[in-house]
Amino acid sequence: MAPKNLKWLQPSKDGLSPGTSFGMPWARGVHQSGQRFSITGDNGKPYPLDSRETAFWPDGSLKWTAHSVAGDIGYSDSYTVEASPAAERKEEVMSVVNNKITTVSGLVLELSKAGSASLFQKLTFQGKVVSTGATIIASINKEPYTTKTNSVVVENATFSRIVVKVSGVAISSSGEEHLPFDVRIYIFQNSSTLKIVHSFIHDLEAEQPLTSLGLTFSIPLKGSEMYNRHVRLGGSNGSIVSEEVLGLSGLRYGPTTQNRVDQTDGKPVTLKADEWVKFKTGADMHSALGFVPTWDAYTLSQLSSDGFTVKKRTKEECAWVKVTGGGRADGTAYVGTATDGGLAVGMSNFWERYPTQLDLSGLTKDEGEVTVWLYSPLAEPLDTRPFHDGLGMDTYPKQLEGLDVTYEDHEPGFSTANGIARTNTLCLKPYAATPSRQDLSAFSSLVRETPRLVPEAAYMHSTGVFHGSWSPSHTISNYSPREGEKAIESNLSTLFSFYTNQISQQRWYGFFDHGDIQHTYDPHRHAWRYDVGGFAWDNSELSTDLWLWLYFLHTGRADVFKIAEAMTQHTSEVDIYHSGRFKGFGTRHGVQHWSDSSKQLRISSVAFRRIYYYLTGDERIGEIIEELSGSQEALFTLDAHRKVQAKDADALPEGFAMANIGLDCGPLMSSWLTAWERRSPGWEKCKSLLMKLLAGITALPHGIGNNAMLLNPSTGEVRPAPPPTPDHAISHLSMLFGFPEIVGEVLDYAAQDPDCKDTISAFKTKTWLPYCRAYNAGPEVQLKEFGFVFDVGLDDSWRQSHSTLTAAVAVEEKSEEIARRAWEEFGSDGYGKDHEWTIEEMDDGGEEAKWITTNEAARYGVSALANLAKIREFL
Repeated sequence: MAPKNLKWLQPSKDGLSPGTSFGMPWARGVHQSGQRFSITGDNGKPYPLDSRETAFWPDGSLKWTAHSVAGDIGYSDSYTVEASPAAERKEEVMSVVNNKITTVSGLVLELSKAGSASLFQKLTFQGKVVSTGATIIASINKEPYTTKTNSVVVENATFSRIVVKVSGVAISSSGEEHLPFDVRIYIFQNSSTLKIVHSFIHDLEAEQPLTSLGLTFSIPLKGSEMYNRHVRLGGSNGSIVSEEVLGLSGLRYGPTTQNRVDQTDGKPVTLKADEWVKFKTGADMHSALGFVPTWDAYTLSQLSSDGFTVKKRTKEECAWVKVTGGGRADGTAYVGTATDGGLAVGMSNFWERYPTQLDLSGLTKDEGEVTVWLYSPLAEPLDTRPFHDGLGMDTYPKQLEGLDVTYEDHEPGFSTANGIARTNTLCLKPYAATPSRQDLSAFSSLVRETPRLVPEAAYMHSTGVFHGSWSPSHTISNYSPREGEKAIESNLSTLFSFYTNQISQQRWYGFFDHGDIQHTYDPHRHAWRYDVGGFAWDNSELSTDLWLWLYFLHTGRADVFKIAEAMTQHTSEVDIYHSGRFKGFGTRHGVQHWSDSSKQLRISSVAFRRIYYYLTGDERIGEIIEELSGSQEALFTLDAHRKVQAKDADALPEGFAMANIGLDCGPLMSSWLTAWERRSPGWEKCKSLLMKLLAGITALPHGIGNNAMLLNPSTGEVRPAPPPTPDHAISHLSMLFGFPEIVGEVLDYAAQDPDCKDTISAFKTKTWLPYCRAYNAGPEVQLKEFGFVFDVGLDDSWRQSHSTLTAAVAVEEKSEEIARRAWEEFGSDGYGKDHEWTIEEMDDGGEEAKWITTNEAARYGVSALANLAKIREFL
């Protein structure tokens, strides 16, 4: 058997119970399309794996595959995934017949039809109906909206997993449609847990605010006595609030001790008149029960990241009674009966994405409901208005002056949240009887910490994926590092730990905020500059996402994965426009995630999403990546140079748009490369566009040194930019948004394709390596390579970041001297060799690093990890 190459991100004996999916990389030429795979754990028995081919090498061999497993393979701390001649499973474990999905676990999901208001029609478990449907409900400016489904398709079906995609809109009583959504329902063989992923586009203007958004699940209760109907709510850290619709335990007289014990344990209670303990009045059992309130509704509201409240009431016209409260709720609930079971529902990141809410209603009726509010109706309307009135910045000159003062790039009409998106994940688990506290606590844990399988770092590195930008740490590779490497590892750990603590300390949570971090710290007021222009939310500035993902690859740490995942889920949805005027662009850092007028491809770059996609096979992120493969069309809608190099758009050649080589072409390269790898629809055109783009940049008089150019997004043709664009210009930003990392991958990948070899060779030798040699080398080399001196001031040169370019030359030329120079450059500015990594404790118990900026942190991280991968031995 081959060595173990797959592990749990966090070992969990329950990890397989909900089912899980994972990505696996493969070295070039090892496996061909159609290859079948198996997985083997500690028991030594290989189990066939389903396979989804997610990326290919240029020769057509597999680069990445995605797989799904559930409990039948047996738990092990690690596994071996390898090619297997074994046929797929012959036994039928899942089936889709007559619009019903059936699994061996006893789960049957009856799908809805397009045009209905339901996400699904019925959910049955072990012969018992536990849900009679689900729907999306919302309100916009307090006006109710319901669901209209437009399509219901089985997106993927294997012997291990079925994915159903339901697409539609929210619709008002007057027929107005908003909030287009995709809901994916995941069902795994040998698992009774369903996963529901809800993605929606916020297509609203500020004057029509979202006032609520939720998913409602109907649960049959007919035929069950009120005292056999049970309510469970997840409190904090696995605690469970246990209640009954009609409680017996607190009564003065009546129920027997066994009745009371059984009810609180969730067991069926049979009340007998002859066992009923009477009081002085002598009221019989049926009369006495009429005096006991029945609780028709419960609500758990999490209106901040630090507090939740649970209340209940008997009728809509009666007062709410407080049950309990706490800090951070797990976001889980169960409604059902002791005899026929019910349904547990949970929302991931429940308190992190406040204001959220769980409503349990209709508990005294024949059919109850559980509503998971993604945006609580108790919260204030979602306010997306601009945070200021423009401050008189109604012309480009004034806007540039304002940029100098607050670092905000303002422009009237650009601060809009119309077109951004959000995705949330829910879990459903049916029970044939009311589950124990321990079972529900375990369910809460699975909702809070989704089990993940990931490739072993050493194995992953051996396959050559994410070429040249990372390597496993010494703790994974088991070697003794030198002192310089130890110091870098310590610094990387310090940076990550500090930001992890800041997320908690600063409460960087909320419906749209969760996953992002802030840009710059203010040491004078001992706070982040959350309210100052471009210094507030980070929005992927200078590749923060990339830093975190490379650090995860380097360390394999679960805590790093969690922070990186949250950021990817935020920046891929909230910081990018998925519809409307700015579709395809992302928004530069600002006080609101959408407030800055700099809408650019540098923020929506696929380079920041692809690592997560390949590691997980996540359908939603894959969908966004595919959507961005055509983002070049956005360049026609907005010229990023409009405020500093004004030109008549009509004067540009037909079919051409202005493009920045680093900030536009880098993202386009990442999009087109990824489409080519994935063999996505239109990938041949993306390959052609990529090659023409590289050839065009090579043909420019100064290559990358031109900085700006004309691009035909439809053909990839490149021309020099017309005046007043300078003949050449050097910007430090060009290399700070993933450009070197994606170029490294493109050069490695495309050089293997005979049709691309000459283009790649020319780009590498005539354009890329000269730029890498010149940037940090000084005027003499710059004049030799480009014929002009790079006009980048010492304060803006970012030598530490550009040391990775020097390292690339060292690798190419196999030069120890150049490698050592790269390390000197790495320590010359930014968080250099003399930097004080002091973190101070504040009076309120928090901590601060007065020197911290996320720009510098991200660049230190990306540069350190790249240099360790390229030239570690010369440190």
